[in-house]
Amino acid sequence: MRIAVSGYRFPLRVMGLVSALVLLAACSPPATPVPPTPAPTPTNTPLPPTATVTLPEGGAEWDYVKLGDSTAWGWPKLYAAHIEADLGVEVTVHDRTRDSQPSTALLRALRNNQELRSDIREAEVVTFLVSPQHFQRPSWVYEAGTCGGTDNQDCLREALSLLKADVDAIIAEILSLTSTSDTIIRAMTYHNPMVNEWKRKGVFEDLNPYWKAHNEYLVQAASEHNIPVVRVDLAFNGPNGDEDPSDKDYVSDGWHPNAVGDAIIADLHRELGYEPLGP
Repeated sequence: MRIAVSGYRFPLRVMGLVSALVLLAACSPPATPVPPTPAPTPTNTPLPPTATVTLPEGGAEWDYVKLGDSTAWGWPKLYAAHIEADLGVEVTVHDRTRDSQPSTALLRALRNNQELRSDIREAEVVTFLVSPQHFQRPSWVYEAGTCGGTDNQDCLREALSLLKADVDAIIAEILSLTSTSDTIIRAMTYHNPMVNEWKRKGVFEDLNPYWKAHNEYLVQAASEHNIPVVRVDLAFNGPNGDEDPSDKDYVSDGWHPNAVGDAIIADLHRELGYEPLGP
């Protein structure tokens, strides 16, 4: 597999050893061992029988363009490997992700970056996520009590409206550059890495509905164009959105997927099969 790399590197988890705790444990009576919860592992099974495959035109060499932010730095290589193993094609990954890229920056690139537009036109596979970065500053403003409105949530509503508009425009730009009859296009929801932090601060009940609304709108907008959506939010945060991915050991630094998380996301993409969107 040939992979185009943009020079990014992933954050690593570093764990320190505290000698005092080791000595303390050595002097304590042995505790009853608790069986660890097994972590999910990448699937090595054949292509799911429910996933029908119609190979897009393009021969034995495919181009795959990945769009999004730094949460899409690792798993696309695994997804490309799935495609190669399942379909017998050689995949070149074109990394068009950018660190901390908000939705407005992705939309601007799709509209104005001619090299990116050309890559998408030539691609057999395109995956994208729309980062909810626009919620970061409003969430701080909300916590400071200056978000506006009788419920202190005006700035959150404004951020959600901006994200919805960007989602619509991003999908429209991608579809304008591709042929739905021979391009595999997949969207991806965004996990919430701040569940525990928001619960600790007592703001989870007010902030989380906006995060969930962003993901649900992406699902709705993509579905209107028959674009399958990988529900990373459900896998990482649970059906109610109240589970922190750090507690599941799915992220490496409190935010970015680690090896386990990357494998889960790649497998979720694979489970959707490889059908183009339609004629």
